Amino acid sequence: MKKLRIVATLSVAIAMVFALGSCSKSSSQSGAPAQAATVQTQVPAAPTTVVEKPAAPAKELTIEEKLIADQWCFKFSVEGYGEYSFFFKFYEEDPVLGKVFYAGLSNNRVVFAGTYKVVERDYEYTAYKNREDEQAETNEVSGTAKYTVIFYDWEGNINGRVGFDGEKLINAQDKTNAVIYSTGSTPYFYEKNTGAFDAIVAGELPVAVFEFVADEDVTSTIKVNHNHTYTDLVNAMVEGTWIATQADGAITFRLTPNDKTDTPATLAVSADKLTAVYTADGEASINMSVPKPAVTVEHTFEGTAPTSYGRDANLSLELMSDGTCILTSTIFGNSGVMDQGKWSVDHAYKFTIEFEKVGILVSEIIDRVIHLQYKQDGHALGDIVSDLIRK
Repeated sequence: MKKLRIVATLSVAIAMVFALGSCSKSSSQSGAPAQAATVQTQVPAAPTTVVEKPAAPAKELTIEEKLIADQWCFKFSVEGYGEYSFFFKFYEEDPVLGKVFYAGLSNNRVVFAGTYKVVERDYEYTAYKNREDEQAETNEVSGTAKYTVIFYDWEGNINGRVGFDGEKLINAQDKTNAVIYSTGSTPYFYEKNTGAFDAIVAGELPVAVFEFVADEDVTSTIKVNHNHTYTDLVNAMVEGTWIATQADGAITFRLTPNDKTDTPATLAVSADKLTAVYTADGEASINMSVPKPAVTVEHTFEGTAPTSYGRDANLSLELMSDGTCILTSTIFGNSGVMDQGKWSVDHAYKFTIEFEKVGILVSEIIDRVIHLQYKQDGHALGDIVSDLIRK
């Protein structure tokens, strides 16, 4: 009996061992975490390295881009008169007008506009950094700029040249024959505008590129300006901006008023730029032409002549810019036309006058003075004889 109890006890013990083993295996297969796995260890993440790309190198501007990027300025002060500012501004190329420049001299009191070209050509100069040195003729700076800026008028005629080195505009034009000039504008270095010239630059004035007058009404005019603005005096005072297209030399401007209550219009300019057709939206077209230049006196001859009144009359012969001429007489404070006609002059300074009353007369040079012998019989003042001398 004792043996049986021992065997039974061993059998029970063995059965419990197998039972525990079976339970452990069942728990592992069911996915239940073992007790040791209940403690989780946090593994630190690897540090993130930010790789910065090197900045792209700044684009190197061309010499023309440098010219356009700034305004080029100079100024000086005069005691009792204040400050005088001068600047040049260069626009990017316009598809219709081309490369446009503006020069605002003497506080925008003297202004110019036209086209320009930058060429790689030496510009030799002698210039000054300030007005005081120029007046005293001291500290002058001589050198050579690698680039030359050439100025043109709207017809393509050269109006002047300045130098450019990428950092300074050198205006060393001779003031005795400079076209783009105002007192005190040359010969100086023009520096970049760093803000001191903002007010003057903002005061840029419109300069007419095209100007037309109505064929049937001389008071109806229009101006198309360099800075894409226009002034319309066809029906009323209208200001605005323009855009343009070009084909076969002819240009069509679309005119948009600043005031939305005004009427937009179209200006079609002929290829020869001498005529235009103006059409306000919804209205009849108006034919226009380039205004005739003002007639000016180009040459004057003066003299005296005895009269039947016992007193000499003063004679004045004016040769006009349109090729006409007029001879007037003045006596006792009263003036009147004595004769008129047409004139021409050759390279030797010989004048040929075709008068209506006395026919053709030709001048002659005596002791370096130009004389014209005029004679008219039967005039109301008597027989007139006068030696007219060019002034």
